Amino acid sequence: MAKRIYRKLLTHISLCAIAISSPLLLTGISWAQTSTDTNVEQIQQQKPEDIQKRSNQINALIKRNSPDAIVELKKALKDNNQEMRSYATDGLRSIGTGAEAALPDLIETLKKDPDKDVRAGAVRAIRAIAPEAGVPAFIQAFKQDSDARVRELAAQALGEVPTKAKQAIPDLIEALLNNPKLDVRKGAAEALAKIELHRDAVPDLRKALKDTSWQVRRSAAQALGNIGAEASSAVPDLISALKKDRNYTMRRSAAEALGNIGMKASSAVPQLIAALKDQNFKVRGDAAEALGKMGIEASSAMPNLIINLKDENKDVRRKTVTALSQIGLSLKTKASDNQLSISELNRGISPLETALKIVEEPKNKFSTEDMEKIKQVLYLLNSKKTEHLFINQILKNPLVWGVGIYFILLFGIFWLRPLWLLKIDKFLKPIGFKVPVVGTEISLNFLLLLLKDHPRVLDAWVAAHLKSVREEFQEKDTISNRNVYISIPVIQNGKTVAQINGKDLYASFKKHRNCLLIQGEGGVGKTSLACQIAKWAMSEDEAERLCQHPMLPVLIEEELDLQSAEDTRVAAKQALMAAIRGQVQDLTNQAEPPSEELLELLLRQRRILVIVDHFSEMSEATRKAIRPESPDFPINALIVTSRFEEKLGGVTKTTLKPLRIEGNRLSSFMEAYLTQQGKRDLFTDTEFFNACSRLSVMVGQRNITALLAKLYAEQLIAVKVEGMKELPLQMPDSIPDLMLSYLNELNASVSGVKLSDRTVHKDASAIAWECLKQTLRPTTANTEVAHAILGGNNAETRLKYLEDRLRLIQTIGAAQDQIRFALDPLAEYLAALHLIDFYGKDSQLWQEFLQQAEAIPGSPDSIKGFLLALRDCCLIKGKQANVPNFVAEELGKLASLSLLVAV
Repeated sequence: MAKRIYRKLLTHISLCAIAISSPLLLTGISWAQTSTDTNVEQIQQQKPEDIQKRSNQINALIKRNSPDAIVELKKALKDNNQEMRSYATDGLRSIGTGAEAALPDLIETLKKDPDKDVRAGAVRAIRAIAPEAGVPAFIQAFKQDSDARVRELAAQALGEVPTKAKQAIPDLIEALLNNPKLDVRKGAAEALAKIELHRDAVPDLRKALKDTSWQVRRSAAQALGNIGAEASSAVPDLISALKKDRNYTMRRSAAEALGNIGMKASSAVPQLIAALKDQNFKVRGDAAEALGKMGIEASSAMPNLIINLKDENKDVRRKTVTALSQIGLSLKTKASDNQLSISELNRGISPLETALKIVEEPKNKFSTEDMEKIKQVLYLLNSKKTEHLFINQILKNPLVWGVGIYFILLFGIFWLRPLWLLKIDKFLKPIGFKVPVVGTEISLNFLLLLLKDHPRVLDAWVAAHLKSVREEFQEKDTISNRNVYISIPVIQNGKTVAQINGKDLYASFKKHRNCLLIQGEGGVGKTSLACQIAKWAMSEDEAERLCQHPMLPVLIEEELDLQSAEDTRVAAKQALMAAIRGQVQDLTNQAEPPSEELLELLLRQRRILVIVDHFSEMSEATRKAIRPESPDFPINALIVTSRFEEKLGGVTKTTLKPLRIEGNRLSSFMEAYLTQQGKRDLFTDTEFFNACSRLSVMVGQRNITALLAKLYAEQLIAVKVEGMKELPLQMPDSIPDLMLSYLNELNASVSGVKLSDRTVHKDASAIAWECLKQTLRPTTANTEVAHAILGGNNAETRLKYLEDRLRLIQTIGAAQDQIRFALDPLAEYLAALHLIDFYGKDSQLWQEFLQQAEAIPGSPDSIKGFLLALRDCCLIKGKQANVPNFVAEELGKLASLSLLVAV
């Protein structure tokens, strides 16, 4: 950055020298160059080496995360030298969210700086720091700035905060239609494409579709698509653009907008069919997608879509399959409402059967998922066809009166003893007795299908097993270890909720399909929250439940039993269903598991709540089996816990992010935890507040995870119960020591023959590192490898000690050949302590480790928990182990952390 400033400064001085020597140039330069002689002298007096020296000093402050960097950059914003001011905006932009103190100065710079490049830099810096705070300044800059590029950047910034920027819509539309500068119109159009617009904006956006710039036309089309069905008046313009526009990206945007408008854009179907032959494959794919979104209104396009199944581009073929399945599902929905005749159903079934033959042909290389999409839709349509045939013919056949009596009996059973329907169905299936109906034969089981899938029957099944599931679910180690739940603040879809409860999730679980992601770092309380939500799902109190009916929770926390890496997605689904089915059998205490048919019904009707814990730590094969975006994914009530912001196929989901405990809430959390444990009365108020104060000193000015606070509380209880009077003298002084003290307390509670604390520390640390060393995240380790690491004739006994006596590790996997730690943050700290002992003062090993950490996919965010633990251990234990000083410093840089980052 300093060299760039040096070069630009030389150019600037040269221009100033020429301007001073030429009256003609003086009359044409900007006002910034015709300022007072004093300013010119000041600029000329600043030597390039002084500017470089100053920028180097500020760069050093930035690298050290020094607060003085902000102070110096704020001063530089007011420097007489334009290059120095540009440097200041770039520096604040690089700091980002940590530079909030400079926002007023940047906003002032945006409003008043005479140089357009400096003002443009101010826009970029404000966007990087806090774009919401800059909305008024962005609006003013967009309306009044003399430079088109600055106005474009301001408009783009408004597009990044669409909710806050709604007040700018009139000015953006005015510029979109009337501003002669292309950059300004482009910026306005891009912003409008991201802001939620009302249908009143449609006429103006239609005009923008005729702009000379394809970028403006494209953004206008995107904005119309975002408005959706209420933009139907723009359909003729979008059809014209799809047909005539020479720019393929504009044709793509037009097709996408028509698809988003949906059925109200049905008049565009002929032109979309024509676009299936567009010379650009992306346009062909988007045209297919748009037809799919129009559903039944695009059923006439099915023969043309079938032709595109043989398109040379695989993305076009994939999107065509999706479009055909969407149209088929729309036909099924209309058939369910009795709005389609048998002949109309046949006109939908016939092309889908042709499509299935093409998709199943090996040479066409379609995926199993594509085949399943077409098969599923065909199955649903044929079922509706059979149902219609039955209903149409049943009244014409005199033989069916006996079936009528049977029907009456079924309805009586349905009302009085709904669970009997399941038993009758199970009894009749092997008999295969059929009743003749004109033109066909109907099995008695088919009659049962009309009733046994009803929510009343499913609710009766859940009610019959609810008590058993409550008891068995509580007995699971994961649940019993989290029996005490203390509510902590969470962020729910961007909104902070102080104390979340079932009512806060009611709107999400009321939907026919719900996906809940609980995301956060290790130890923040993701699993505890998921367990509590499971208890709410089973609650007897309807006001506390997640929805009107109770749900039975199933916890998936181990890898699925996938036979090989070549398993198809169908096999992955079968493995997932097998795991759920086995758990349901265990929780309900039944001799036999529920039938696959009944299980899928319970899942689709949200009578079973599936919780997938540690999703981010699972293998890629298991992760691919959890695909809520797939049409054949049966789980409609799903909770996933993960360290990362999982996309989950892009489905609509509710996101909960448990927050760390703030320093001023530590005592409240400790009070609640000790009270629920029934231990608060053990402590006087003085002892309690002294203990909380000690914890505050230990963590400094930092927020901490719920797990850390719980571990400290457990140590506090243990010290008191053991009769130690002076608590502060006996409690650990640091987080690493707290982890080791936790191991000591677990070991102290073991009765009979037990290992020494030192042996437990050594073994647990070695196993922890084995679980982390490949990905630097807590995963699994092979049991045989763990035996080899521990060494000695009693390695297997010591490993069992960690699992059975201390409950530190768990054996998992279908073959029971993998182990993992029960608490991820504990594994990270123990692995860090092992690494410090193992690497010690060896600089070469530490350098290789740092290189490995940088090469981990997603680093540093994906491994931040371990990096923080290792850095903390280096600061506390590093000197004793002769760890080189650069290790802690490099760890801090790698994780982009200041010295006050929370543990």
